[in-house]
This record gives sequence, C-alpha cells and structure tokens, in this order.
Amino acid sequence: FALAWPFALTGLVYLAYMAASGEWRSLLFRPRDVGPAVQMQLYYLRLRRDHPPQGKHNALQKAAYTSIVLLGGLAVLTGFAIYKPVQLGWLVSAFGGFELARYWHFLSVWLFVAFTILHVLLVLLVDPASLRAIVTGRYRGRFPSHD
Repeated sequence: FALAWPFALTGLVYLAYMAASGEWRSLLFRPRDVGPAVQMQLYYLRLRRDHPPQGKHNALQKAAYTSIVLLGGLAVLTGFAIYKPVQLGWLVSAFGGFELARYWHFLSVWLFVAFTILHVLLVLLVDPASLRAIVTGRYRGRFPSHD
C-alpha cells in the first residue's frame, strides 16, 4: 500500500499534463494504427527489412502507452477494492469479488513492472538516443520523423 498514493498521484499528474498539453494525441492508439502496428511487429521480428515510417511514436509504442495507462488505472482501482473491500463493496463486485480483485491487482502490477523493465531494455537496445530524449526532451536519434 505504501506505493499506492505516489503511483496514483503521479498517474493523475501525468494524465493532467497529457490533457493540458495535447500530447495525448500522439500517444493514443487508434484503429488506424492497427496496420502500422502489424508492419512494425514484422520489422521487430526481422520479417521486414526497412523500418516502417512513423511519427513521433510508432504504432506499437502507441499501443503500449495506451495499454499502460489503462493498466495503471486497473491497478489503482483494484488496489482500492482490496484495500477497502467493505466500504467499496460495489468496486469489489465489479471485479468479480475480493479474490478476483486480488488476482487482477496482482496481474496488473506485475504487468506494469514487466513493461517498465522491457521498456528500458528496448530503449537501450534499439535506440539509446531515446534515453537521452527522456531526460532532455530533445531527440537526435537514428529514426527520423516521417510526418
């Protein structure tokens, strides 16, 4: 429970920033991103030779970022459900009962951890310049924008 409040507050600050800046538009996975996501997956599996065109983020990154926001929301909601099951009985019921709420919480938190580890590893392996961009906000890497 010690990490619940910092996690939830950080998530709210992130969502507020995304809404205020309009940055969410470049991160939201949309139906039109399905085809480019398949092409990017083929590239990652080495079944496609050239890097598919992309904007600020490729379609798989958009899918991952959209999923991680939803996963974070699930972790917070299931966390509240198992923290206050009597007071938030309606929330516990929404997840199928206390045991299932615990299961969903466990799964969502571990998927979040796995995403974080995999995310950092992929950044280091695919495009180390992206790591600098996380800190500085400026990208000077190997993949030019195709907007």
